Amino acid sequence: MFATFFLERDPMSWADLPLAVQNWLQNAGGVAALAVALWCIAWTVQNHGRVNPFAAFPAFVVPAVLAGACYLLVVLLFAGKLLGMSFVDEMLPTPLGALRASAGDWLLTIGGALALAAVVWPIAHALATRIRWGRIWAIARLSVKDAVRNRIVLLVASMAIVFLFADWFVPYKPEDQVRNYVRVVYWSMTPLFLMTASLLGAFSIPTDVKSQSIHTIVTKPVEKFEIVAGRFLGYAMLLSVGLAAVAGLSLIYVVRGVNPDAARESYKARVPIYGKLTFSGTKSIDKGDSVGREWEYRTYIGGPTHESGKVPRQYAIWSFADLPGDMAREDESSSESAKPRSVPFEFAFDIFRLNKGEENKGIYCTFVFMDGRLSIPDMDRVQKAVDDERRLLQTKASKEIADPVERQKRLKAVNEELVRKYGIFEAPGFEVSDYHTQTLRVPSYLFERLAELEKERPREGLPGEDAPPMLRVVVGVDHTSPTQMLGVARRDLYILAAEQPFWINFLKGILGMWCTILLVLGVAIGCSTYLSGIISWLCTVFLFGAGLFKDSIRQLAEGRSPGGGPLEAAFRIITRTSQGAPLDQTPTASLLQGGDDVYRWWMRRFLNLLPDVSRHDLHQYVANGFDISWGQVLLTDNLIPLVAYLLPWGILAFYLMKFREIANPR
Repeated sequence: MFATFFLERDPMSWADLPLAVQNWLQNAGGVAALAVALWCIAWTVQNHGRVNPFAAFPAFVVPAVLAGACYLLVVLLFAGKLLGMSFVDEMLPTPLGALRASAGDWLLTIGGALALAAVVWPIAHALATRIRWGRIWAIARLSVKDAVRNRIVLLVASMAIVFLFADWFVPYKPEDQVRNYVRVVYWSMTPLFLMTASLLGAFSIPTDVKSQSIHTIVTKPVEKFEIVAGRFLGYAMLLSVGLAAVAGLSLIYVVRGVNPDAARESYKARVPIYGKLTFSGTKSIDKGDSVGREWEYRTYIGGPTHESGKVPRQYAIWSFADLPGDMAREDESSSESAKPRSVPFEFAFDIFRLNKGEENKGIYCTFVFMDGRLSIPDMDRVQKAVDDERRLLQTKASKEIADPVERQKRLKAVNEELVRKYGIFEAPGFEVSDYHTQTLRVPSYLFERLAELEKERPREGLPGEDAPPMLRVVVGVDHTSPTQMLGVARRDLYILAAEQPFWINFLKGILGMWCTILLVLGVAIGCSTYLSGIISWLCTVFLFGAGLFKDSIRQLAEGRSPGGGPLEAAFRIITRTSQGAPLDQTPTASLLQGGDDVYRWWMRRFLNLLPDVSRHDLHQYVANGFDISWGQVLLTDNLIPLVAYLLPWGILAFYLMKFREIANPR
């Protein structure tokens, strides 16, 4: 069977976009405001205060002054907060609930937007009046010719080594064949193209400056930024064509000679519908018990024990707020001519064994699918009523119907009647295997009943609370496996809404790699507008490498790392104090924690410089057979963050190139 799919971070959705834009305006705008302030100071010092710093660019005046006023008010609010004035924390109304709505956040957002407007205005004016796309296109074509002539693109040809010899070194079981092929292809293509992009971007402009060939361009009626834009466009086109060609060959490599069982299982792109995971009977409603594993992606629930009367039984509960209109499909596993319609649920759980158990056997779990209005106590009560009524109806059917076939049909009809009456369906004693994707089909008449209940009695929440979900899936370890524990995460159970073609999903994953390549290319070219080739390349490599560990750095910057910051951690090591033990509130501890707070503030600023590289790595979707959505994953979680990260680099490249003295200083 197929391995499970996991993501530690949910892709950014449209609902998260307003808050992301607010954060971007505050961070990018803060840097822009600092740059404007430094430029004004430098201009004033150079001219001994005799020249207005805004005289050369009058359009700076209004947005720059208003931005300065906003930041001045932020400083006053911060001072008022230190003095204990309560009004500075008042929340202001906002049309979008996702936004932070304090007065300080509004001022930082507006001030950042105004500072960006002041910085972007000269660029917009240049684009409208002086910069010509025809010249950019000419420089782009020249860049492509130079790259081909320098033979740096031959790095891509080394992919042939992977196609020829990878099978010698890639062990696989039949069920893992496609997944390993996909990983080999993605992990081989990514470093080759990233190396090519970084070398092209970092050394192009510095090499032209060193060889003085750039003088033949800048002495013509060509804007300096047109060189930057042309280089980026030309190299981006060259890398895109190369990536498309290698992706086509890689797809052929992946699909040829695959085991039929692996092809049947893996040549698909599942379209899942995920629910919200909560727990019952554990210490926290948000997570289950810990079994001591360092990776806390999954938490665990146990089965009923001899103390079940004293300790509540543990359940993992997936809540689905809404369901698509038509999810039911014919059950292909049925041998009857009239196949029943059902809704497929897929899941892949982890098993943590407290004893050896039976060899080659999983553990048995109970799955309950019920109306979202029902709670766990309601579930127990309704199940008892269903069991009692089922026994009566089954006994009656056994007495009245002598024909075994007709009796079996009547018993099936009894089960359907009970599901339609109570809105609950139970699948007891289902064997769950460790880290294997399995399918459980739920009869469609349960969902027909849920739709009827929604029409009869629409779901409504209490004041200030969300409405109850439409469906709850309750999973518990069966009483036959009391000493085993089941590890679950939110994405471990989902509704299989549809299946898309594998080859389209493979190419979608290539688009994520394309975003990473453009990110590296943009950073390298931005650095090369001021730095030498090798320094630009090293800066690009450093930023990309640090971006790979951005989640770990964020954990440290937000104070979520065990043991505190570096000063507190060093103090604990010296004094041999455990990480979990609180420090005594002494002047020394307060001083160290205050120093760590300052360190974390600077780390949060540093985080804004790092690209979020991991979001563009989509091979997990392809390797594990899950669809990459066009909207949420590719657009909102890849393309929009890519543009948001490269836009400040483009602004910086404009000014660095503009004020760089090359043959014709201005």
